[in-house]
Amino acid sequence: MKYAAVFVMSAVLACGADHSTVAKAQVESTTATATPPIALPAGTKIELVVTAPIAARTAKAGDALYAQTVFPVTSSDTLAIPAGSYVQGQLLAITKPTRKINRAEIQILFTKIIFADGYTLVLPDGTSTSGSSLPSAASISVQDSTTNDLLLDNGAQLEMTLATPLMLSATEIAQALPLSRPVDPGKFKSATQCRPTPGSSGTPGTSDTVIPGSPGTPSTTIPGGPGMPDIVIPGTPATPDTVIPGMPGTPGTPGTTCPAPPMVISSTPFSVLPAQAQATPVQPQ
Repeated sequence: MKYAAVFVMSAVLACGADHSTVAKAQVESTTATATPPIALPAGTKIELVVTAPIAARTAKAGDALYAQTVFPVTSSDTLAIPAGSYVQGQLLAITKPTRKINRAEIQILFTKIIFADGYTLVLPDGTSTSGSSLPSAASISVQDSTTNDLLLDNGAQLEMTLATPLMLSATEIAQALPLSRPVDPGKFKSATQCRPTPGSSGTPGTSDTVIPGSPGTPSTTIPGGPGMPDIVIPGTPATPDTVIPGMPGTPGTPGTTCPAPPMVISSTPFSVLPAQAQATPVQPQ
């Protein structure tokens, strides 16, 4: 009976411990679920760096843009987007440089923010029925020329401005933070390829000027009288030609073999109509 009582008491204590563990887990789960989301207001600026170049020859509307966040984004002293988070977008429109205008204009629609733990935040695309949702888009001006092989280079810095408020999961952000790796824009290697471009031609110069000399005159002989020698009057010797050297030509200048990488001049937000945002959907990955 004594051993039976001890066994019953142990079972009761064990049962109580299990209920306590379950109750504690339920409280922790409820607390985690109740963690309020992190709100980012419209107008929040997010600094980005391009991680895949955009080729000048093949770029077209609908192509994907890949970037990462350069600086962490906070809201009310709470970290919302860690540095190194991935951002995906697509090209909406491209105006390429010409021989007269060394500038490219690119319109970009930002579509996703992907965190280091896989948490993906799809940005509004402007298709909400309420009409209040606008996509986050930017207009990029790039110092570029027809000799460049890129429109946007590795390491190019852009700015994304949120067009609408965003709500982020605080739990997901906490999980992504230790996995995030900040990026240094200055360590990106340019993807511009070196290729020859036309140089300037030199001048041909001028030829030598030749002034002809005189042929000279022969000696004149006057016969002498009987018993007298001839009288010889020496002629004048010939004179050589006079040569005045011409002016040498100038050499041409070689072409530029490595065009300077394109440089972003400005990055400003602009409004995109829902129809524009749907015109070129994000390419499947």
